[in-house]
Amino acid sequence: MSKLSFPHKYLNYNEMISDLDLLCKQFPKNVEIEKINLIKTLENRSIVALRVYPKGKKIKQPTVWMDANMHSAELIGTNTVLAHIQQLAEKLTNQEDKFFQVNYVFIPRICPDGAEQYFTTGKKNRSNARDMRNQSELGCYWQRMCLLEKDIKLNTYELLQQKNRIGYIRKKSPSGTWVQDEMYPQLIRKRELGDKEPFYDIYPEGIIENFDGTSIPPANCVGDNEVDLNRNFPVDWVPNYLDNKGGKMPFSEPESKAIADFALSIPELYFWLNYHTFGGVFIRPLESKDDFAMDITDRSIYYTLDRKIQELTNYPAVSCHNEFTYIPGKPLQGCLTGFSYQAIGAISYVCELWDLPKRIGRDDRPFVRRYDFWTKKEWRKIYELDRDSNNNTIFGTPWKSYQHPQLGEVEISEFPLTFGIFNPPESLISEVVENQMGLLPLIVDIAPQPKVTAKIIDGKDQSFSSISLRIENTGFLSTNISAARVKAQGEKKIIAQVIELKNAEVLGSSIHHFKPLNGYAPVINGWLDSPDLGSNYSSSYTVKIPVKKINANKVIQGVIKVQIPFLGEYFAIIGEN
Repeated sequence: MSKLSFPHKYLNYNEMISDLDLLCKQFPKNVEIEKINLIKTLENRSIVALRVYPKGKKIKQPTVWMDANMHSAELIGTNTVLAHIQQLAEKLTNQEDKFFQVNYVFIPRICPDGAEQYFTTGKKNRSNARDMRNQSELGCYWQRMCLLEKDIKLNTYELLQQKNRIGYIRKKSPSGTWVQDEMYPQLIRKRELGDKEPFYDIYPEGIIENFDGTSIPPANCVGDNEVDLNRNFPVDWVPNYLDNKGGKMPFSEPESKAIADFALSIPELYFWLNYHTFGGVFIRPLESKDDFAMDITDRSIYYTLDRKIQELTNYPAVSCHNEFTYIPGKPLQGCLTGFSYQAIGAISYVCELWDLPKRIGRDDRPFVRRYDFWTKKEWRKIYELDRDSNNNTIFGTPWKSYQHPQLGEVEISEFPLTFGIFNPPESLISEVVENQMGLLPLIVDIAPQPKVTAKIIDGKDQSFSSISLRIENTGFLSTNISAARVKAQGEKKIIAQVIELKNAEVLGSSIHHFKPLNGYAPVINGWLDSPDLGSNYSSSYTVKIPVKKINANKVIQGVIKVQIPFLGEYFAIIGEN
């Protein structure tokens, strides 16, 4: 039998599909699974979703969503989603009851084309691997390409077995902002006060398109693709492709539209986890406003989960607006979590896997400052991590002289930051992934858990009885999931209907309506929780439905269907022994 690859290495597309197929075989036979090809990309790869129905495909239940790799270089998320699938298969095989109470969606790779380019050329795409702009839009820009073949490296990174991978150019310049570190000459880092020449400018390996003979475009002026998928969703979207890469309109990209269309077809979604790298942090809505703009019930849910997530993973859980606004006054716009929370109404988080900033001693708050200007002391720690745990993959390539047709005498090397900075070294994959395995039980635990029961209560007159119907929610979240869902989709009533009745007939209406049921999630309002507060909200309803017996000597039997919006249908059996 083939072995799974994801615990040990980063996966190309075919390896990912192979691992997914192997994992599907690990589920018990009584559990239905469905592998869905959401779309074919322009390079003819499928975005694959795996749906797991522990009680069968016909049973609608609260549903968990996990996805990864919507940014093409962020590979460790794929490994982590696959590990969650394996974990779930084991839980269901072991008949752990709570894991049967929800359904699941897993999408290991949202951006297969962009990820595949990393495995073949090292081409720098933020997301998908295409650019629809014409030459007049681009102006003078760097066209990345391999000018000098690279040596094959003795490790398992597939990219580094390709000789035509793309690296970087350096050119000596008295005004350059880069310098070789005096302690570790292979380390090239930003110039600091007190550093001595030689200084360098650094550019991507390639040629300058539309070169005027004098002006060298900045290295980062244009990416190799036009749109960042995580800025292409409609909530808070803005048309700003230079800074934001949001695209010319929301859902301009087939990948983001396919994800949204699929999600909208699953009204039972209650939790959405979107894996990225790097940082070692969970990021939650809101993106454009402070926490106090959020409904107090949703804010309380997030505050409660923030603490639990940090306890489980040792990653902080933070507000995107408060701690992940890169430029003050310019919050992130068009993000997936904004859509999944504000439009879908699911409790949503981004997880930035791989706590590299913490490992080099950065513990700044707000969290986004951990990415700001790493000093030579911190870069030396990264160099040592690369040397000791990564076979000197990032900094182990010597510079080679090259006569560039536009720049003249330069040197070419490479820094494959994907393997060691953007993602952990392969030697640490299992450690980073294992750190996430406590999340799935927590996510299952917070689901709303509707229960419906019914029993016959005999009256004094033997010709009449009543059905006592009880509807309750024993779960953490309300049956509405979130206030954001109510705001986006309206409040919908619970509907109970007697759909089958033997040996009796209903007196009056057979249909009853109820408001949504609260869960036991606390409301955090700055005051002491103590017993004198009592219970001031409803997590259960009981109604008596009068019936007239047709035959006093026979047992009343029947079925009541309870439709709970966003969650599915539940049934109470009348007259069960």
